[in-house]
Amino acid sequence: MSYELNDGRSSRFDFRDFVSVIFRHKWMILFTLLTAGAAAAFFSWRAPDIYASQMKILVRNMRTETSLTPGVDAVADRAEVSQEQINSEIEVLKSRDLLEAVVVELNLAEPLVKGKPVDGRDVERAIEKLDKDLDVSTVKKANIIEVRYSSKSAETSARVLEHLSELYFEKHIKIHRAPGTFDFFKDQADKYKENLRSAENSLSTFQSRQNVVEIDRQKELTLTKKIETKAQLTSLEGSIKETTKRIAELESQLANTSKRINTQSRVLPNQFSAERLNTLLVELRNRRIGLLAKFKPGDRVVKEVDEQIAETNAALQKATASSANEFASDINPLWQELSIELSRAKTAQAGRIALKNNLASQIARYEAELDKLERVTPVHENLSRDVSSIAETYQLYAKKQEEARINDALDTQKISNVSIAEAPSVPKNPDNRNKLMAVMLSLGLGCGLCAASVFLSEMNRKTFVTPNELEEFAGVPVLATIPEGRLSNGFERLLSGYPEEPQQLR
Repeated sequence: MSYELNDGRSSRFDFRDFVSVIFRHKWMILFTLLTAGAAAAFFSWRAPDIYASQMKILVRNMRTETSLTPGVDAVADRAEVSQEQINSEIEVLKSRDLLEAVVVELNLAEPLVKGKPVDGRDVERAIEKLDKDLDVSTVKKANIIEVRYSSKSAETSARVLEHLSELYFEKHIKIHRAPGTFDFFKDQADKYKENLRSAENSLSTFQSRQNVVEIDRQKELTLTKKIETKAQLTSLEGSIKETTKRIAELESQLANTSKRINTQSRVLPNQFSAERLNTLLVELRNRRIGLLAKFKPGDRVVKEVDEQIAETNAALQKATASSANEFASDINPLWQELSIELSRAKTAQAGRIALKNNLASQIARYEAELDKLERVTPVHENLSRDVSSIAETYQLYAKKQEEARINDALDTQKISNVSIAEAPSVPKNPDNRNKLMAVMLSLGLGCGLCAASVFLSEMNRKTFVTPNELEEFAGVPVLATIPEGRLSNGFERLLSGYPEEPQQLR
């Protein structure tokens, strides 16, 4: 380390030089420190006592710990309070209108000249002093605002904080409450309630007129039924084709099969005719005998009987020579079985054809139903969307209405999301931190004055104090040093030839 003297000399400066400087000016340093300490003690003794009162305000996100909306599960408010929220509350707490109200209502303003009334400038000075004396800070890692105020009176300090807290809570509730909120949300909720009722009536009328409720579900069911019916119709058409072929085969087989078959056959003689003819022949002969008794053989009556006898005799011979054949028959079992199977096939075919026509008509109805649903879908979706949108808006306004009602009730009871965590109290003992700070500042000022005094003294001296200064100035080494008290005796002895043993230089 080096420094330059006032006459242009420069010198190195090490720790030993610094210690020697301190010791050279020890009385001046001691005097300066004692003077500063005495001044600090005097002013601390004469300074009036300062009493500090403090309060702590807890800031939360919600007014209460749980949700107060009916129908909503109670959930604890664990959201962290942001630093911006706390800073906003601090600004509200230190707002000018609050400070002015405190100054005016507590008569904190004092005139500059005693006896004169308080004017606006006095109030302005009191507001500035209150703002200066009011210490508002945040507690680290906590959502708490700490407010501290110091004055010469303990009661005044407590009253200022109490009044400030009351005004702050009133302003906090006022700025966080929009007037007419409940009436606005109530009007909107009533309006959307009527709109919702009208939209629901329109949707209900449309559904009744078009016979639709859930279009997507109805489409799905109708399409499923149509697919299933088409599958049944396809299967049925295959069965009809097979049955048609079967009927044709049965009819062909039935045409080539006789209906009846002979089960028994026998030959019978013509006995009955022969017996009658014999009886008739005997009667004719007896009649001829009777006629012969009256007529001659050549008479016409006898000849007619003879002719009858001859014819009857011929017929008798013919009947005796001929015989009768007797046959017994029954229904052909194969023909009967084929007929029954054909009848069954035709009956089943008629049922399948009727079922086919029924399925075809069902498919046509399903397609018509799907076309109808496709046509009414846009209208139904618009009506349903209107109902859903209006219902959501109504629920939102109803919820906001209930929240506004709850907020009004909370405001009436002065329940807010800020609360007093520590109420201000009248301090019993004065606050000595300012006095201690004044003493420390005085000591620091004394040390500064000491350093300045030593520096100015060193800069204004015109002598060499250390060998280093002399070596640097003269450019030659210093061989010996002589103590200042022995300078004259040593010089005389050196001149007389009897020098004392010199001290070895460093």
